[in-house]
Amino acid sequence: MTRKLYRLVPVAFVIAALSFALHAWNGAKTASEAETRGANAGYRKFSDESFDSFDTLVTFTAFTRDEAEFGRYAKIVRDEMGRLHRLFDIYHEYEGLINLKTINDAAGIAPVQADTDIMNLLELAKEAYDDTGGAFNVALGPVLAIWHDRRAAAANGVVSAPSAEELQSAAVHISARDIRIDRENSTVFLPYGDMRLDVGAVAKGYAAQRAADMLRRSGLASGIINAGGNVVIIGPPLDGRETWSVGVHAPTDDGDMSKLLDVLYLKDGSAVTSGSDQRYFIADDRRYHHIIDPQTLFPADGLKSVTVLHNNSSLADILSTAAFILPMNEARALLARHGAEAMWMTEDGETMATEGYKRASKVEREKSAGEMKAGGEL
Repeated sequence: MTRKLYRLVPVAFVIAALSFALHAWNGAKTASEAETRGANAGYRKFSDESFDSFDTLVTFTAFTRDEAEFGRYAKIVRDEMGRLHRLFDIYHEYEGLINLKTINDAAGIAPVQADTDIMNLLELAKEAYDDTGGAFNVALGPVLAIWHDRRAAAANGVVSAPSAEELQSAAVHISARDIRIDRENSTVFLPYGDMRLDVGAVAKGYAAQRAADMLRRSGLASGIINAGGNVVIIGPPLDGRETWSVGVHAPTDDGDMSKLLDVLYLKDGSAVTSGSDQRYFIADDRRYHHIIDPQTLFPADGLKSVTVLHNNSSLADILSTAAFILPMNEARALLARHGAEAMWMTEDGETMATEGYKRASKVEREKSAGEMKAGGEL
């Protein structure tokens, strides 16, 4: 499974530095020293961290009455994220479990009994394939496997980029439309022996959304999940603030996760960033990152990052990948169809944002305030 290692970071508030931890808390089940006041008196902030799912740090923070209540919610997050990690894993088998690796291994052979969440995820992915004109493609697995292996080799000192011919030879059956989902019999079938699924571009978003939905149904009113940069917010913080503050990591050539590009003020919904500076290798003075354009089979160019805001983390994950790959006009049209907002950063460092993103952005608010002051309106 290829994965976006890009995060949103919490800085004295919530910095979701896309892909790792929130800086505001140290270790599992820590509580804030001050209790909340006023109507929310009695609530305390707790945080839990784990590294058991999707090969990334998952941080869950919530306001609850006591640690026991928080522990029940934290268990929901850990259990659901872990369950879906195993289901969507394309590299490992688990005793008694049929997962995506099972489906990949049976490609061209026979349909495989599939869990409801696998079918749900693949149906969503098939819809996204058509909706994005193929820019989002979970059937690109054979090509992504080549890039995955080259990154792994480069980490061990063997550096080389694949040739166009090698990539083309792997791209014979990479249409998501070929994935066959049989709801009546609860099966998934890949009709060609060389087909492979890779859901890394949506797995964490889907899992974080599922966990957040379970928390809401269980009664949680205020919390935030940061699953390796896929940030899902459940209501405003119960400490007097109206919004959580979510930091957007600034792409850097050295991969420094401490630098922020922006801070977003959010009371609900999801924020996801796709970026090129965390997972890459350099060969012949060229950087090869992990976001692959299905048209060229090479890393998409022109951008350093895209941050997408949407009320659903699964869709935000899909849209951030597609918006990184598609031409700007097509990306904007796609986001508008789904009611999503976004900010792009080009390879030259220029930023562009939709109006809805600007309303949530600290940088854009300060820019507008400065322009008004310069115009004599403040």
